[in-house]
Amino acid sequence: MRCRIKLLSPLHIGNGNELKLVDFYLDDDKKLIKRIDSNKFISYCFENGINLMEKLNKRHYKTDRDFSITKFMDAKGIDPDGFTSYEVPAIIEKRERESEFAVKEHVKCGGAYIPGSSIKGAIRTALMWAFLNERDNVNVLFDELDDWLRERGKIDPKVLDPFGGGGANDWLRKRGKIDLKKIDDRISQKVFGNDAHHDIFRALRISDTSPIGMEHLEVSEIKIVGNPQDIPVYVENLKTGTEATFDLYLDENLLNTEKKELDFDFKNHKLRGYMHVNRICDICNAFSKKVVEEHLRYQWENYDCESTIDKFEMLRSEVMGCDDNETIMHIGWGGGWYSTTVGLLVEDHPKFTTGAGGNLRNWRLRKDTLRYKFKLGRNPQTNRYASRFPKTRRITIEGEPIGWVKITVE
Repeated sequence: MRCRIKLLSPLHIGNGNELKLVDFYLDDDKKLIKRIDSNKFISYCFENGINLMEKLNKRHYKTDRDFSITKFMDAKGIDPDGFTSYEVPAIIEKRERESEFAVKEHVKCGGAYIPGSSIKGAIRTALMWAFLNERDNVNVLFDELDDWLRERGKIDPKVLDPFGGGGANDWLRKRGKIDLKKIDDRISQKVFGNDAHHDIFRALRISDTSPIGMEHLEVSEIKIVGNPQDIPVYVENLKTGTEATFDLYLDENLLNTEKKELDFDFKNHKLRGYMHVNRICDICNAFSKKVVEEHLRYQWENYDCESTIDKFEMLRSEVMGCDDNETIMHIGWGGGWYSTTVGLLVEDHPKFTTGAGGNLRNWRLRKDTLRYKFKLGRNPQTNRYASRFPKTRRITIEGEPIGWVKITVE
């Protein structure tokens, strides 16, 4: 089935690479970022007798610790356009002081695109949320959390390796910290299947989108609302309004397979009733509506972000106005706590947190709560916990949330 995707807000899906000041020319006047072809520029320096290795260590060409190709080109009177592989608008504020400047790069392959795995992952999250929300199924999550609490009591901090050498308990930890994602993965195995072969999601195949022109990219400054420290994050993202197509395929033959002797029975799988296009759209919309409503409960007005409320109200209207073959979902980076299955459901656990009550000044998080055990909402400098969790949100400096899309199955 051919599907169309339209971005309702900026979208960033990273490739794991960060562009530094040596990689791009920043035109502050025109608000443009020009990606420099390093091979072409190195060849130019070699041909013109410029010892680039020597210049890299010159202090006056650096911004903080990084070599700035902008400073170097400006000082030498070199036109960056001769080495620009592509340029994008920079939606960023004027930086008051020189500091390191890194941009998280968007995925590309012959142009920008949206990976099918990102779309499929968002659908998987929504379906798992829907399943755990039915009747007593949430006990799958709560039992896993209770198992973890019991295991947590068996960990001897004196013998636990700070990098996760905790033997049987190692699955709970990541670099010495509790890894909530691993609990989410274990629950996912119980819901969808123990391994890739027995996972009913094998039947859903989603392609990457068609290539998206580079003119649809921009660099956005992301502010972390609720963070006491003003530390901006910069991402290369697809613009709001960008459209692309992809293919979705549901393998009905595989879904109707019944091989009980191999413990392979998708026909009677607990999620079999979910594996229809219209049902998937309906579930994704229900999940998105819940996520949007949680964001609308946030105290945006305390941070002068009233325009963000309007954006989320628009997203809720989009969800409510969807036809049977349409769905709104969050994909990619920046969704935060509520874009995960665990995020929406774990707050219903009786030991999740300590009630705020009336006097926040005297509020303290109890040590027997999940938030305390997982260190959720803890300030790493002061070790104190925020009374409200999650405390922060990511939005652009123009007040837009990140990663919301509309998908139409044609």
